Amino acid sequence: MKKYLFTGFIMIIVYGFWLDYKIQRRINGKIWRLPAAVYSRIVTLELNKLYTQQNMIDLLEGAQYRKVTHSLRLGEFTINKNSIEMIRRPFAFPGSPEEARHIRLTFSNSYLHKIQDLDSGCNLSFFRLDPRLITFLNAPNREQRLFLARSSFPDFLVKTLLITEDRHFYHHAGISLHAIARAFLMNIIAGHTIQGGSTLTQQLVKNLFLTNQRSLLRKVNEAYMAIIMDARYNKDRILELYLNEVYLGQIGNNQIHGFPLASLYYFGRPVDELTLDQQALLVAMVKGASFYNPWRNPSVTLERRNLLLRLVRQKNIIDSKCYRTLRTRALGVNHESDLMATQASFMQLVDHELQANLGNIIQDFSGFKIFTTLDPLSQDSAAKSIREGVAVLRKEKSIDDLESAMIIVDRFTGEIRAMVSGSNSKFLGYNRALYVHRPIGSLAQPAIYLTAFSQPDTYHLNTWISDNPIQLRQLNKKIRRSKNNPQLFSGHIMLIDALTYSINVPIINLGVTLGLHSIFQTWSKLGAPKDQLKPLSAVLSGDLNLTPIEVAQAFQTIASGGNYSKLSTLCSVLSENGIVLYERLPKIIRSFSPQAAYLTLYAMQHIVDHGTSERTLGALYPAAHLAGKIGTTNYLIDNWFSGIDGKEVAITWVGCDNNQTTKLYDANEAMKIYQRYLKKHSPWPLILTPPEDITLMPINPSGNFSCKNDTVSQYFPIWTTMNLHGLCQNRDTSQKKYRNKFTAKIKSIFNRFMTGMH
Repeated sequence: MKKYLFTGFIMIIVYGFWLDYKIQRRINGKIWRLPAAVYSRIVTLELNKLYTQQNMIDLLEGAQYRKVTHSLRLGEFTINKNSIEMIRRPFAFPGSPEEARHIRLTFSNSYLHKIQDLDSGCNLSFFRLDPRLITFLNAPNREQRLFLARSSFPDFLVKTLLITEDRHFYHHAGISLHAIARAFLMNIIAGHTIQGGSTLTQQLVKNLFLTNQRSLLRKVNEAYMAIIMDARYNKDRILELYLNEVYLGQIGNNQIHGFPLASLYYFGRPVDELTLDQQALLVAMVKGASFYNPWRNPSVTLERRNLLLRLVRQKNIIDSKCYRTLRTRALGVNHESDLMATQASFMQLVDHELQANLGNIIQDFSGFKIFTTLDPLSQDSAAKSIREGVAVLRKEKSIDDLESAMIIVDRFTGEIRAMVSGSNSKFLGYNRALYVHRPIGSLAQPAIYLTAFSQPDTYHLNTWISDNPIQLRQLNKKIRRSKNNPQLFSGHIMLIDALTYSINVPIINLGVTLGLHSIFQTWSKLGAPKDQLKPLSAVLSGDLNLTPIEVAQAFQTIASGGNYSKLSTLCSVLSENGIVLYERLPKIIRSFSPQAAYLTLYAMQHIVDHGTSERTLGALYPAAHLAGKIGTTNYLIDNWFSGIDGKEVAITWVGCDNNQTTKLYDANEAMKIYQRYLKKHSPWPLILTPPEDITLMPINPSGNFSCKNDTVSQYFPIWTTMNLHGLCQNRDTSQKKYRNKFTAKIKSIFNRFMTGMH
């Protein structure tokens, strides 16, 4: 008998050594394969940049900072007469982690006038805001978590957890015989399991090494491993692991593990910024995150939270006054997980760029930090505008499958600020922003005018071009008569008026005169894929098929002053240990002269001020000086709008996936969705600075240069090295040339292109 007991004892010891090895290998190694954390853009504030106090408030609220009226803590700000005081959170910025900073921002005349570090008293030339965590990639086993050191957790949360889950944690050896005995007795009385006797250490062991299967063998293993773990590691290390491992709910197919991530999901802010009642709510969920779910079962969750508050009051952790205040508060959770929304269409492009830039080097992005160009405010505003606008149109037009897409890009850098591919922005289905190829209609016109303005000796804003009907021979030998809408012809028209009122025939006439190959080259330099530019005639007729992101690339090039910068969603990628693996370096290509781009953008501003439909937008935002263009196609299939303010280019498309008529007899529908966006995301003024050799010239009521002291009706910017006298000397011959000799010549040139260039 002794022999068997001794053998059994030795086997238990050996088994213990094996369990110890298993525990050490996990705890001392890589405990979790953390998912890749994806962050929004990092906003860098610079002195004397165009920032109003309201702009700054919007940025801070978008980054989940809390507005308060008195004393400040991490993640809070106060508003004064012309300044904002804030305490920025510490953050591991790419290449240079920074501690928390107490900052005052002072504004003057819509500019950021002063940045002062209140701790050191120093004035700063620039200052970075911590970005917002937007989602995760590659979550192993669908488990999402953020890791924090023990010292980063609030004391109140830890004390509440220990009081309610394991009050003898710092005194037992991994298991609590008292708790086991109490649970055993309660379960015997009840006749079934109603209470467990597991310590936090046992719960951690079960989560890391065992399953949820209820059996005596599993409980014995759990207790044995808990004793070994308690002997091997100190209490704070065990508690740190538990705080980052505990299960606290689920979003879709993804599990929420740990208090740091649960804090972001339920309250939209880091765990060390939560109020006491919010901390108590998270601890209340430990008992059963599925049952005590604040979204599904708010009443029982509130009751459980208040029970925990009463327990901590009984332990004198808070006083009676504080307890009475906290227990009256609502749960205060986000209605949905807005902070951690998947941003499905945007993240699809992020994944493409990751594979293109790092796919041949990195196979597993676990634990990485990915910094993107996403602006949460722009994304949220765009998603809501699409959702609301499409719902209204579906009801008005009785078209259930009507859809829309919107893409917002930075005017100068080409960074994508927002991308919405449908009315359900959280659903990753058909990514219309990337893949819906549709005729762009009148959005093709600015490229034709950009081509014309690139010839400053021939074309100005007030150049007269032909507005006479012509018959065009198509590839199928049929004759097509070009039409205006309405079907009126003036014989000739000023170039800027043809663009402003989107008159078709003058644009076709101008395009044929310029040459299809010239316009083809313009579209190529604007970033349009060459395979979409065939047949060549499509570049004139509005039958050019492009996707919203391709249209955004084209108009961003114009809006930036003629500088092509490939659209992108990635800024930088850091490995798990903080090494910078990728960083986007701006690569700007001068595609067009700044003068030609300036005149095109000026003309698009003129459209919003005076256009047939677009001027309603200008009337709503007169101080913003917006630029824009509506695009509609034949048979009312597609509706487009390109809107440009001081910092963003926005492309909106409305149509049906089946390419059927939308019955959108109002050409303004895409523009109306853009208006919704601007209502939620106020535009920045588009202030154009004339480049070299652009001069304001007087224009008389006839549209000619005011050469003989006649009446001046308006001024147009003109790209010329000549003065007014020199322009007037050339006026007669230039105007006569472009008013009388169009029809026969254009017909001949166009038919030659149609029959010989394909």
